[in-house]
Amino acid sequence: MYAWDDEIGLFIPFSPAMREIISSKSLSREEIIEELREDFNEEDAAFFYDWIQKWGKIRPNNNYCLSGPQEFSVSEIRRLVLRYGLMHLTLCVTEDCNFRCKYCAYSDYYKYTRNHSNRYMDFTTAKKALDYYFSLLKEGRKHNPLRKPSIGFYGGEPLLNFKLIEKCVGYIKEVYGNQGTVYNITTNGSLLQKEKAEWLMDNGFIISVSLDGPEEEHDRLRVYKNGKGTFKDIMENIGPIMEAGYKDIFCLPVFDWKSDLFKKEEFFNRDDIPSIQRAFPVDDDEGCSYYQQFKEEDQFAFMKQLERAREYYFADLDLQKHRKKSSLFDDLIGQAPIRDLFMSNSIYIQYPIMPFTAACVPGRKIFVDAIGNYHICERINSGFPIGTVDGGLNFERILEIICEYKGSLDKCQKCKVTRRCLCCYKSFATDNAFLCSSKVCRDTESNMKKSFVETFIYAEKYPEFVEGSDFKYKNIRKNYGDH
Repeated sequence: MYAWDDEIGLFIPFSPAMREIISSKSLSREEIIEELREDFNEEDAAFFYDWIQKWGKIRPNNNYCLSGPQEFSVSEIRRLVLRYGLMHLTLCVTEDCNFRCKYCAYSDYYKYTRNHSNRYMDFTTAKKALDYYFSLLKEGRKHNPLRKPSIGFYGGEPLLNFKLIEKCVGYIKEVYGNQGTVYNITTNGSLLQKEKAEWLMDNGFIISVSLDGPEEEHDRLRVYKNGKGTFKDIMENIGPIMEAGYKDIFCLPVFDWKSDLFKKEEFFNRDDIPSIQRAFPVDDDEGCSYYQQFKEEDQFAFMKQLERAREYYFADLDLQKHRKKSSLFDDLIGQAPIRDLFMSNSIYIQYPIMPFTAACVPGRKIFVDAIGNYHICERINSGFPIGTVDGGLNFERILEIICEYKGSLDKCQKCKVTRRCLCCYKSFATDNAFLCSSKVCRDTESNMKKSFVETFIYAEKYPEFVEGSDFKYKNIRKNYGDH
């Protein structure tokens, strides 16, 4: 047996002797050892008693999950953002897109997000955002001297406004010089022709391409406005980048209950396909109706397929160990136990400001929409702005959002996996309020417990997998970073 201590984020091998000792906690060490003598080795009983005493010393005196609301000032929020935030500035250079992907977050399946528009960011707006970001970095340098600027370009399809991207990078280099600025772009790949691709490579961009798999898998959901498939155009553009040996190009595949995971796995193992940065299921946040089109048997068939994929993956760990790049199954299956064992939301700095879920302190990242409003990130809807390019970050509003969010989390205090909950603002965002509904929360605890069970089954069955996890863990931190 294993126990999960949610207060400190720790898995504990849990023996029958430990259970007996905890149930007899009113007794002294000598009394407990004497009481357990018939059923347990005396040395084991003494060892477990001493271990439990140490465990009690590292647990917090007050359960942060059950504590009352904390009072934080606007100045404290500002200091936190300057010290721990500003990890990334993302410019939404356009809300226009030449695709109409069937699972798009801006489609009619999502009640609370915007639709596509013809808005394009201009340089005046971009310049204000860049100047303010670099000014905050300068001010925060005394708190975080090693932090480097990170600038992202997003859409819509950002390459529709390529001239602005060029102008922004030129401006940063001219005005702010060599600060080790990291650039990245998330693109559908259809406009990634030679001239643009070479410019992105010359400027050291991290290029993230939305590619879902082989042609039949990709074109099932990712299509142009006229319904035509997009796979061939993307592959034609990716080819020269791969042939050039460029290392900082990655794929962001998405899957749903109709996806063929084995076909995707075979495709992403090809040498001419970029490595997977992260694979995502289609979001099922508050207000999403995407999965209503499926039947229960679709979900059941997908889960059976996922189980077959697990068996396939763990059947040949030597093959997985010597892969040159991450595969789809490595992300979906191999890294899941590592995340369970070694990663915890407790590493976030916002406790006790944000004790529940994976929500950040707004300002950790900054997303700028096409008309100059600041938002928490690119994934939340537009109902929760945190400032403007003219007025800067509104730290009063950031504090209000934190309080509103915390006030909506009425189910968290009874949840036993708060440190592993991946929900955040976007999960509960409606038009201008947060709704912590059973739709999002109902399965979180049971699914996480199921994941824990599976993790330890594979860890016990394949200990060499865990022993070799340090390398994979470092890869997770690299691939999941703020770039």
